[in-house]
Amino acid sequence: MGEISKPSSTLATARVDRLIGRALSAGAVLFSLEGFANFYAQLPLLNQSLAWSVMGVLWATTLSYVVTFWFGSANYLYLRIHAIYAALLPLFWPLIVQTNPSTDGSFYPFMWWAMSTGWLAAALSFRLRWVIAYFVVVNVVTQYLFSTAIGGSHSIGTLVLDGLYTILTNGSVAVIALMLRHAARQSDIANSQRTEAAILEAQVEAQAKERARLDALVHDSVLTALISAGGANSAEETKASAELATLAIERLQNAEDTADRAADVLCSALFDSVISAVQRIDPAIEFKKTCLTSVTVSGEVASALTEATIQAVHNSLLHAGAKARRELHLKSTNGNLKIVVVDDGLGFRPNRLPRGRLGIKLSIHGRMENVGGKAHIASAPRKGTTVVLEWSQA
Repeated sequence: MGEISKPSSTLATARVDRLIGRALSAGAVLFSLEGFANFYAQLPLLNQSLAWSVMGVLWATTLSYVVTFWFGSANYLYLRIHAIYAALLPLFWPLIVQTNPSTDGSFYPFMWWAMSTGWLAAALSFRLRWVIAYFVVVNVVTQYLFSTAIGGSHSIGTLVLDGLYTILTNGSVAVIALMLRHAARQSDIANSQRTEAAILEAQVEAQAKERARLDALVHDSVLTALISAGGANSAEETKASAELATLAIERLQNAEDTADRAADVLCSALFDSVISAVQRIDPAIEFKKTCLTSVTVSGEVASALTEATIQAVHNSLLHAGAKARRELHLKSTNGNLKIVVVDDGLGFRPNRLPRGRLGIKLSIHGRMENVGGKAHIASAPRKGTTVVLEWSQA
């Protein structure tokens, strides 16, 4: 039936990313309160308008990732923006401090607490080599600032201990996040392999059912002709037996032609195979099958319909939300096939898809267009998604 295209495999990774982001978002509230308390206490030492501006931007970046992980698309871009801005805070300190603080080693600029979420954001959103670079560079800059008069005049021993504490605590979070992501990626790879196997099995199953139907038809025709010929006792019966034999030969030839056409598939067999494949990745999906006519499709069309349907269900599992319900409707009438995948999940704006979302453009629209079919996707935020796949013999 042609080459099998692998559907995107990010379901487990996306869920882990959202879970990690939400955990950080919850912690950000506590860290922000602590940072604000220290910021407010140090305001008399600062250029207040500039200090409020610096902190306002920090809180805006914090709010952006809190919103995206709890109510949006869980985009790690906002974490990276927050991490980068937090790394710049030590550079703002010489600009906003107006009075030298205590030099007995007890004073820490408020950004020591305000940067807490920045360390974690970097640990969760950057690749390992960039996490290491971030920790080293920002830690060196911060500890150097703390060694100066405007940063508290801390001793070398204190700076070393503070630096190690920062790396160990935030590094532990980074290691845990990396381990969770690695496990999620392994799960996604396994899911992708299962989905690919489900597509192949659906294709093989549909072909097998159609071949079994043809074999039964040929077997019955040949057997009937042989029995009739063996029992012929008159010219009329002999003539009838000859006609049956001719019909059996024609059916054999038709069966060979069918095999030459890459194992065409009857719609009922195709629908059964699609349902079976979909249930392997979403056992809870509800389905309804209606075959009003005996439409036969080529192996290429059967493959495209199967893979596009599985991709639509996979997208729903990935983006519709954990509580979404899904339905699968399959119908054939007057030479037309229609498969509809419906969910009542989060929905989206089809005209605002990120460039990286190729699952819809290539795996659904592209597959259907390649076999002369068409796909239509209707969705809106909080109103679910409907994917309609159509193919016609005309």
